Amino acid sequence: MRYSLRQDIAVEPVIAGWYGWSYLLPPQTLARFVHNRFNRIVESYLDDPQVHAAAVRQRRMHGGPWIHAHEHRDAIEAWYRETAPRRERLDELFEAVRCLEEDILPRHHGECLDPVYQELPAALAGRVEVFYGRDNRTADYRFVEPLMYASEYYDESWQQVRFRPVTEDAREFALTTPMLEYGPEQLLVDVPLNSPLLDTVFRGRLTGAELDDLAARFGLDGERATRFASYFEPTPAAAASASASASDEDVLEYVGHACVFARHRGNTFLVDPVLSYSGYPGGAENRFTFADLPERIDHLLITHNHQDHMLFETLLRIRHRVGRVLVPKSTNASLVDPGLGGILRRLGFTDVVEVDDLETLSCGSAEVVALPFLGEHGDLRIRSKTGWLIRFGERSVLFAADSTNISPTMYAKVAEVIGTVDTVFIGMESIGAAASWIYGPLYGEPLDRRTDQSRRLNGSNFPQAREIVDALEPDEVYVYAMGLEPWMGVVMAVDYDESHPAIVDSDLLVRHVQDKGGTAERLHLRRTLRL
Repeated sequence: MRYSLRQDIAVEPVIAGWYGWSYLLPPQTLARFVHNRFNRIVESYLDDPQVHAAAVRQRRMHGGPWIHAHEHRDAIEAWYRETAPRRERLDELFEAVRCLEEDILPRHHGECLDPVYQELPAALAGRVEVFYGRDNRTADYRFVEPLMYASEYYDESWQQVRFRPVTEDAREFALTTPMLEYGPEQLLVDVPLNSPLLDTVFRGRLTGAELDDLAARFGLDGERATRFASYFEPTPAAAASASASASDEDVLEYVGHACVFARHRGNTFLVDPVLSYSGYPGGAENRFTFADLPERIDHLLITHNHQDHMLFETLLRIRHRVGRVLVPKSTNASLVDPGLGGILRRLGFTDVVEVDDLETLSCGSAEVVALPFLGEHGDLRIRSKTGWLIRFGERSVLFAADSTNISPTMYAKVAEVIGTVDTVFIGMESIGAAASWIYGPLYGEPLDRRTDQSRRLNGSNFPQAREIVDALEPDEVYVYAMGLEPWMGVVMAVDYDESHPAIVDSDLLVRHVQDKGGTAERLHLRRTLRL
């Protein structure tokens, strides 16, 4: 008998005690989040847990700075106290960045910056470059990111995973609650997120002896080893492909949110991977889960560095299946735009290719083109974003993600270069969160409320989306990336009704395309499309 991880077991990434996502992996951004957000959340909670308990019961408060495990005050307080000495190193890095931004650089207004290198705090010395913008008066800096990862501030001992059963589709929002063991059904394991041991867990088909050995290598014994073993179930020794659809036929499959799977002439592609779990009572029917993936994903494509498009929880689970990863090229190496390539390599992916605007790559039977992506990032200087155009033979499909047509002539100019597009996937979360919801801890100083609310993380509204599809002339348009699937609540805070602007805008786009004789639909759950 062999054993594989149960389909209802989540393995959640943990960094410094919090749900792991991409801005918590680089040490410089982790330090900002811990100091400017997480410490404040915990201290607010310890001061008055009932405020948090009341807030998480209100839908309008969803996604706010509230701890959901409000009944576990003693455990959270003990964890916060015990980890204080370890946070001192992050505090040191935070203070070094603050000193550079607030004390050192503002003193320079056009004169030579060479003396700055002698003033740098020890945490940053030899690890940053300073320079002027084109006004020759405003000094700025960038991190030499490989040296930041090689420093003492990048500590893999901060990394863990938490095993726990999933019992319903709608999981609690995870980004503001410490990831501890809150019950006997959960298990927190100390392991770097790039560890091959996690690939062994997810690959499965382990003998009983191999499962026991794996528990031992995780440092588990006694009751904890028994609990770990309970997360696995027998699988037939002669199990066939992990794919529920073993056919080699060409297919385009909507997986949920912004995730789409494609198979073309035997080559497989997965865009913005976020997959759901299965195997528990009451789960939504008609879904594409981890069990539906093929053994091999030749090309994994990520459009941008937001947690609902680059979800560590899914990425870790499928890492052993993935060949090449395509990501947008980043040139900033700043606090708000850490390099995606570096993050993925530290996450254990070995073949990562960064692609620039309108660059074309041959990917097996298909051709991939990176298209410009504007908007949805709060007007910050963020380069790590792209739309992916994939040419499957004669048919072209654009995954525009949350691109917004804020520059009304851009897609017309893009069409002059790439021609028309057959199928367009476009996100229309037209009223997104304020920019500080993601980027607030990284700011030098907080934005005033009016400014913050004006710089929202929006997808396209109807006029913007209409101009995109009119410029590209597709015969199929699919609205996606709306956060409609119930399992997206783990990292998103969206609450729709029929009057919500995003629903109204997407309905208008669907009708617009249909009135022109095309096919259009707002996608939800699983949908098999033609390729």
